[in-house]
Amino acid sequence: MLVLTAAAGCSAAGRGDASPGAGSRPASTACVIVALKAIRVGSQPGPLVITPDGKTVYVANANSGTVTPIRVATNTALRPIVVGDANSGPSAIAVTPDGRTVYVADLSGVVVPIRTATGTALRRITVGQFPEGIVITPDGKTAYVLNWNPFGSTGTVTPIRIATNTALRPIPVGLQSGVTAIAITPDGRTVYVTNPGSGTVTPIRTATGTALRPIRTGLTPSQIAITPDGAMAYVSDFDSGTVTPIRVATNTALRPIRVGVRPAGIAVSPDGRTVYVTAVTANPVSQRGTVTPVSVAAGRAGTPILAGFGPIALVVAPDGRTLYASNYQGNTVTPIRTATGTALPPVTVGTQPDAMAITPDGRTVYVVHYSNDDGPGYVTPIRTCARR
Repeated sequence: MLVLTAAAGCSAAGRGDASPGAGSRPASTACVIVALKAIRVGSQPGPLVITPDGKTVYVANANSGTVTPIRVATNTALRPIVVGDANSGPSAIAVTPDGRTVYVADLSGVVVPIRTATGTALRRITVGQFPEGIVITPDGKTAYVLNWNPFGSTGTVTPIRIATNTALRPIPVGLQSGVTAIAITPDGRTVYVTNPGSGTVTPIRTATGTALRPIRTGLTPSQIAITPDGAMAYVSDFDSGTVTPIRVATNTALRPIRVGVRPAGIAVSPDGRTVYVTAVTANPVSQRGTVTPVSVAAGRAGTPILAGFGPIALVVAPDGRTLYASNYQGNTVTPIRTATGTALPPVTVGTQPDAMAITPDGRTVYVVHYSNDDGPGYVTPIRTCARR
């Protein structure tokens, strides 16, 4: 394995392999991207969130009805917090800006607040059917819960007043008929919800709690990312092979940008200049998926970057220098150097890597391993090349 100095760049290694190759000597500033020992959590872990102070990761375990806290300093799992049961399942998770409360959506139709200081679950809040997404306003006053209706009728978004943990009147958002996503602008004024069944995105004006006219996108809108300045939202159109830009000020869709086959995962660089989108590939030789950079200023896709097999989720380091793609079918995570658009060697992390989160200091990426069985689940930490 090649070991490079931090000034020259980073190399990548498999799980726990931080030693140099035979005959080599690591420099004092050596930097290696390496997967650490997997952390055992509950059954079928899914979404995860990291507190703003970077001290704790919370992982929702769908088949255990629990949330597992992980202490970042030691990468150890703490006692699971019960929020539901095996017949329901935690499906979404979010943390308030002050880090005091984690909100967990459970498919039984409730949201459970967790007080982070004590690790205790508070009284359940009843929302709509099958909640599967949560966002919280930057001022920490309101949570918005996306309720997916699997029976063909209109889905809803339920606002929760955080000061009292009370649900407000649900807001109808449109025909969903599939996995949906929710996002909020940095100023907290607008919430966006994808409606795969109708090929639209519904904006919600938070000041009035009203849904605005749906915005037409491509087929089967999947994920949403919003630029840091709040000027643009980008929607991956799974069945169109495109990304649809939306101008937030006017809630108008711009010309779709072609990015590849079945785009799903989407992320924006911290400087707001580039949007990154995962896609599978139609190349019968490599069968490797891609991550396509899209220039925000030009509204144009750049050269696709080869990732691993089945890239599904993306996270960008806080300094914007490195992008990470989880390769669901390849059991790896691919680090990508954003300045040059080049992929580093994939990091082997274990079976079916899915959702990811990165600490505020950029030093650790946490990768969830999805599992279809009822056995224990795992989260793998990846030590990055962020400066220490």
